[in-house]
Amino acid sequence: MNVTDRKLKNFLNIHWLRPEKAIFLTMMSNSLEKIKFKSPSLEISCGDGINMFCHLGGELSHKFDVFKTTTSNSFTHTSYADVFDFYDNSYDPVIEKRPKIKIDYGLDWKKNLLEKSRKLDLYSNLVQHDLNVLPLPFESNFFKTIYSNSIYWIKDVDKVLTDVHRILHPDGYALMHVLTPHIYETLNKLTDVFSTTGIDILDRQRSKFATSQFGLREWKKVMKDAGFQITEIREVFPNDRIIDIWNIGLRPISHLLVQMSQNLSDEEKIKIKTEWVEIFYQLFKQLPHLKKNHKIENSPYLLFVLKK
Repeated sequence: MNVTDRKLKNFLNIHWLRPEKAIFLTMMSNSLEKIKFKSPSLEISCGDGINMFCHLGGELSHKFDVFKTTTSNSFTHTSYADVFDFYDNSYDPVIEKRPKIKIDYGLDWKKNLLEKSRKLDLYSNLVQHDLNVLPLPFESNFFKTIYSNSIYWIKDVDKVLTDVHRILHPDGYALMHVLTPHIYETLNKLTDVFSTTGIDILDRQRSKFATSQFGLREWKKVMKDAGFQITEIREVFPNDRIIDIWNIGLRPISHLLVQMSQNLSDEEKIKIKTEWVEIFYQLFKQLPHLKKNHKIENSPYLLFVLKK
């Protein structure tokens, strides 16, 4: 099994009730390949740490998934909420294989997610901080590697990026995953198929709350205005079919699937999950190898590699 297949299988085990998220995370991880996380390192909006843990080569027990401790019971399609922003002592990510490196600092504004990430022991230091409050609580010219996959959720992204530039070491680099409006083109194509309510169910308020949605040209300008040199721009999803799957998938019913799975015995869940994961692995394993079918200007998701 090659590296990509192994990552896909790993992410499917963790996110089995949202298999479209597993392929999404696999492609994101692939876009970071051959980039070393030099110390001191920082992940901005690290969340529960699982995505970075797996990207760096960590593996969790097949008995573990992220759905045991959620607020799926109170989910509705009419409001935006992070169902994973919940923590109790039952959260237990059993580690089968640790990454070879650790990240020096993990920053997030959600205490529950930081408590989850603490269980992985991936970050040497965890910092609770709201990105809307500047400056960031770090010294200037400090970090050799800074990574974030969530700056597009921030309204004043230009101010945040300017402060990220401040804390980046002159010999370091910042890695920024950003989305563009093209990520929602699936929904636009379906407006003549589904009602407005149907589109809202698929959207789940994502397009409304991702406040910084810029095209390639605009993102370039934002990065340069913050003081960065753009050394490379990588496409995360070179084929639109992957984004179509991501935009639909099992998202509309995932909260119901979570509730159903919680009523299974551990033995029943593992039996169903094992077969479930294998089915989606066979369905998805060719997706990372699809040929490119659009120009980078129409890419839905990009990785910017930045220097001072």
